[in-house]
Amino acid sequence: MRPVQWCSKTRRGVELTESENKKIVEKIFEAWNRRDFEAYMSHLSEDVKIIWPTGLTVDKETFHRELSTEIMPVFPDGVSRIDRMISQGNTVCVEWTFTGTHTKEFFGIPATNKKIEFPEVYIYDFEAGKVKLLKVHVNQLRVLNQIKENAVASS
Repeated sequence: MRPVQWCSKTRRGVELTESENKKIVEKIFEAWNRRDFEAYMSHLSEDVKIIWPTGLTVDKETFHRELSTEIMPVFPDGVSRIDRMISQGNTVCVEWTFTGTHTKEFFGIPATNKKIEFPEVYIYDFEAGKVKLLKVHVNQLRVLNQIKENAVASS
């Protein structure tokens, strides 16, 4: 994969500051917590690339579908809390915690109706005031083990 070239200017030709990039990420998290997927997606460029922990790269449309139909229905009360955010140049790194109730089957595990909580790290790269690249880092084994432990405790 060849490196992506980044531009530090908005469409108006004004360079975004690290603080402005952080504010955009805060808006993304606020939109997620209100389940406003349109607002969430409005901060992503049309040709954004999202890289999941598995290495799979998806486009904006696929990402939207996965969030709205495969993740949020499983954890309908899910809330994301920003724990730490670091901005440098056009990159914002966010360490955050997700908390939600497992209410539907997830990776073959029936609903446990119990809360889970796990940390994630997202790395956002910006171009022209929009997210151009999003790298998702989450310990999927930790998430699945937590759900499995809840399932065993429920039986």
